[in-house]
Amino acid sequence: MSARVTRKRSRPEDEDQELPPTKREPAQDTSSEDNNGGVAADGTGADRQPNHELAKERGGFWFEDGTVILVARNVEYRVYRGVLAELSSVFNSLFAKPRAFRNVPLDGVPTFPCPVVRVSDSPEDFQYLLRACFVHRMINLYEERNPSYYEISALIRLGDKYKITDLYSQSLNFLKHHFPSSFDSWVALPNFTPPGWDVSEAIGVVNLARMTGELSLLPPAFVTYICAKETAPGIVHGITREDGSQERLSPDDLIACFEGQAKLRTASVAAVLRTFNPTVSPECKTISACKKRLRDAFVGLEYSVDDLLNGNPFAKYDEFLLEDDLDACPSCTSTVSERSLKERKDVWDMLPELLGINVPGWNKDPPPPPA
Repeated sequence: MSARVTRKRSRPEDEDQELPPTKREPAQDTSSEDNNGGVAADGTGADRQPNHELAKERGGFWFEDGTVILVARNVEYRVYRGVLAELSSVFNSLFAKPRAFRNVPLDGVPTFPCPVVRVSDSPEDFQYLLRACFVHRMINLYEERNPSYYEISALIRLGDKYKITDLYSQSLNFLKHHFPSSFDSWVALPNFTPPGWDVSEAIGVVNLARMTGELSLLPPAFVTYICAKETAPGIVHGITREDGSQERLSPDDLIACFEGQAKLRTASVAAVLRTFNPTVSPECKTISACKKRLRDAFVGLEYSVDDLLNGNPFAKYDEFLLEDDLDACPSCTSTVSERSLKERKDVWDMLPELLGINVPGWNKDPPPPPA
């Protein structure tokens, strides 16, 4: 049986909003940077001359009235210094330092001295930050579209690096929504992953949880990967980011995944067996018939071994039935449903213990809202 990685079909991703076309500087622009070249975010000189044409082809963030040139590796962006400085205290500090500059046209002035700042980020990551700031303008970044894992990862990391609080919090909240600590919230999601994501990208969610200290993301991220039946090969090799770099789990998290998978399967199988215990409801009026139906359902688990060992460890009881329903009386059916819910919640509550990880506050009621 193939791995079930979604609960139901996800809707297609919406297209990202594009920048309106902007007038570009001529390719033969003879304005030049001073001999120091670009300047890195740490204040060191650039080690090579940026490729202006590649910048315009890759990024598209080249405004004819931009007031700063940012250089990520060999890609340049001409944007608005004031916008970034207002959003980020880190950018504000960078722009306040003496910088190399390039004379560029601006509002009829042919030689505007435009500061040049080199950043250490990959162009792939940095472009997501610029799109959030200048296209989406930090307003409801993910309300009407489905971001990729790479976008969320980049914006959490760069939001933290550049202290752009809104960018960081919106991206982190997106992860918390799709990898919730609440059992009820998790089972209510239509998919094991956000729309358009590959299950292997749960590896990155684990690493983001470690980076941000949001450890409540760890159990659902591990469960997502375990549900995919791809634990052995994929989790060892990791995933490749858009810039070509590799992202892997730490040795401790690899151990947690492998050992936790076996423990979780053991606990979930035991929970299903207890669910179908042939004990009828106290209100049952057809005890003999209902006991037989429960025994038949229990025996029928033989035909669901693959689902028990490799499927969703939190599947409802009716997903293991050979027929469409239990065919017991309403009272007994309700009792089995209640047992199923309790058993599944109990396993969820044990997740950190089963995975061998410490998640402070797991299985505790949230504090009441302030009066």
